[in-house]
Amino acid sequence: MGIKMTFEQLCELLQLPSEVTESLKNDNNVEKIVSDETIRNELNRRDSWDSAICEIRKRIGDDPSGFHILNVLLHCACDTWKHYQEKSIHDSVFADTMKFCTRFLYEHKKTYGYYAFTWAWWFPRQLAMQEFRIGELEYELIPSDSKRIYIHIPSDACMEPSAIQASFHSFREFLNKYFPDWSGTDWYCESWMLSPALSELLPEHSNLIHFQKMFDLVSVDYESMAVLDWVFPGETPELDKLSENTTLQRNLKKFLLSGKKFGWAEGKLC
Repeated sequence: MGIKMTFEQLCELLQLPSEVTESLKNDNNVEKIVSDETIRNELNRRDSWDSAICEIRKRIGDDPSGFHILNVLLHCACDTWKHYQEKSIHDSVFADTMKFCTRFLYEHKKTYGYYAFTWAWWFPRQLAMQEFRIGELEYELIPSDSKRIYIHIPSDACMEPSAIQASFHSFREFLNKYFPDWSGTDWYCESWMLSPALSELLPEHSNLIHFQKMFDLVSVDYESMAVLDWVFPGETPELDKLSENTTLQRNLKKFLLSGKKFGWAEGKLC
């Protein structure tokens, strides 16, 4: 791809929906924002991510589909690709990481019937090279006085134990090669999948139970109902109206209707 990735090459690499790609190509209002060094620098600093996204939204104005801000951030991703090249990180890692956009576009279409991008607030992690998808999982490097690595679980991840272990192994190799200062850092995960209540809903041999047993529980927020967003995407919060299409949905619905609390948990990899 030479020393520069074009926007067209990026859209092709990420396999964006053709409908979205055409809309992005017809948007001519991004260049002025993308060329603003202040915004670009803010997108690279964790403490200014939110303010950068707010400023971009302000400059864009009306953007019901989220395509305008997606366009801006994808143009920025072309520069991120150059930084991957400088570190000799393979294009497959870049593509897998940035395809979180593609995944959420298709998921929005499946849930609501039309394409939209609502995850601009998350995109700076990828642009600043602080999150990478390696195999089935995503890993976020959080710099601080006591730096941590957080594991994120994409909705399309295979949760087979062998696939999870392969991802862990590949990411350790990735760290050793490209970010050796992060080798040996503790790994954490925050997810509904770590809730202790899950053991009441699924058999002990299930992949999700196997996954949560790999972590020592740090905390549980039993008041959180965020699990509904992931197990019942796009549905009403009224418990009695929730779907019952899967075993997990049926069991979780019954569990919540009985008055029990499921929550959201954090764990540290053993």
